[in-house]
Amino acid sequence: MRRRAQLLRSWLAAHPVWAALLAGAVLPLSFAPFFILPVFYLSYAVFLTVLWRAASDKAAFWCGWLFGFGQFFTGFIWMGEAFFVDAEKFLWLLPFAITLLPAALALFVALAALAAHRGRQRFALGPIGAALLLALCLAGMAYLRSTILTGLPWNLPVMGWASWLYLAQPVAYLGVHGLGLLALISALLLAVADARARLVALALPVLAFIVSLVHLHVLATPPLLDTRVILVQPNIPQVEKWAPQHRAENIEKTFRLTSLALAQTADADLIVWPETALPALLDEGTGFGERLRALYPPDRSAPYLLAGSIRRDVGATGTDYFNAAMLFSGQGALLARSDKHHLVPFGEYLPLQQWLEAIGLRQLTQLRGGYTPGPPHARLQAARLPQIGVLICYEAIFPHLSAAQARPDVLVNITNDAWFGRSIGPHQHLAIARLRAIEQGLPFLRSANTGISAGYDARGRLLDHLALGETGSLSLRLPAALPPSFYARFGDGVFGVVYGLLIAGLFLQRKRLRDRQA
Repeated sequence: MRRRAQLLRSWLAAHPVWAALLAGAVLPLSFAPFFILPVFYLSYAVFLTVLWRAASDKAAFWCGWLFGFGQFFTGFIWMGEAFFVDAEKFLWLLPFAITLLPAALALFVALAALAAHRGRQRFALGPIGAALLLALCLAGMAYLRSTILTGLPWNLPVMGWASWLYLAQPVAYLGVHGLGLLALISALLLAVADARARLVALALPVLAFIVSLVHLHVLATPPLLDTRVILVQPNIPQVEKWAPQHRAENIEKTFRLTSLALAQTADADLIVWPETALPALLDEGTGFGERLRALYPPDRSAPYLLAGSIRRDVGATGTDYFNAAMLFSGQGALLARSDKHHLVPFGEYLPLQQWLEAIGLRQLTQLRGGYTPGPPHARLQAARLPQIGVLICYEAIFPHLSAAQARPDVLVNITNDAWFGRSIGPHQHLAIARLRAIEQGLPFLRSANTGISAGYDARGRLLDHLALGETGSLSLRLPAALPPSFYARFGDGVFGVVYGLLIAGLFLQRKRLRDRQA
């Protein structure tokens, strides 16, 4: 074993570029759908070893960039699937999309590595202090990546732990960034050749496991309410979704699945269809109301329908389009709606839209002018229904969009991951979205066009699901919400406090070392 360890160290010293790149490239194996937790620890151990061997700030910067590029290249490779939907127009962009985005995101890791390397030298930190500083720099940059330039909190360090239900429960206190910081500290301290450091490294996941065990088996389980919800998964390929020759077939398929589900669940209160469920403008008299009324026998109470749809506002200066969630009565009357607030860059709008459209570029939706954002934190409500907080598509990956003063009774995510086929993307999306239930202490329902549709209780326990690529529906009794969690009350301020305390601890450690030397 010692000989193998020595050979590994020799290889890392001889090939630092490949070591950093490969360590980052394998890191997504610790995320959904693979969940290989040891890879999380191995990847960061190699990164720490290579980084501390860097001879200069420049070498440290490139070490971090290579690690980040490897992680984001393999972690985001699934995005390339979207460019095959309309290959004639967009396939030429594929090489740029799958390399430029990882290259840009890798800058956050590179800056973290540079800051940690300079800090280690300037403050003469020992191995433990240096590992803690690197964890703080990586966590800080992960938070920055999640917030600036619209933010992209995808495959954050927390997912190494939080992909596991029995390590995820502390997000109810710390949020994803706080728990991610602890996961980084654990992984990096385990790579330090110090018994105390490794004891702390092992104690942190054990503590997270104990907290999770208490939440899941000691604290009261949220009871099931009388409200029954049907989630429909029509499983329509994106390449066919808006094709004129498939329009009638796709509409008929969605209604047929809903009719079959209603035949099995006579007491349904709410039906949920996915994002842009039908290739039609549902609120513009397209015969949708008549079709909806025909689903229900006249002698029974008709459930509500929550459906994703495109809508438009026609004004004197032009037409604005919105990606909306619409709540209909059983009679087809539109009762409430919520427009998507956080749009997908290059998917639903182009940054510098007018300039880029002038040279012929379009976002993947090919809607000239792109979508218009709606207000955040919209809530949908009707008689007999709980208050619904709607998250459209990748809005579910942003913690702040699930939190508001007007707290809903349930979070509902409608999405269309058909753009990404059967890749790892939909699995990663669901794993991230599930954390909103634990963070907020709210039940979480998800209707996805091609999957994965699922229901979770307020502690993130799976109630039922439809697999990726499966056609069908789910019938679930809605679980009750828990009281607002610690994180729901204080948000990322908790992360800020933990972050500040650790920085203060590093300064105290440095002061003690100086005092001893004096």
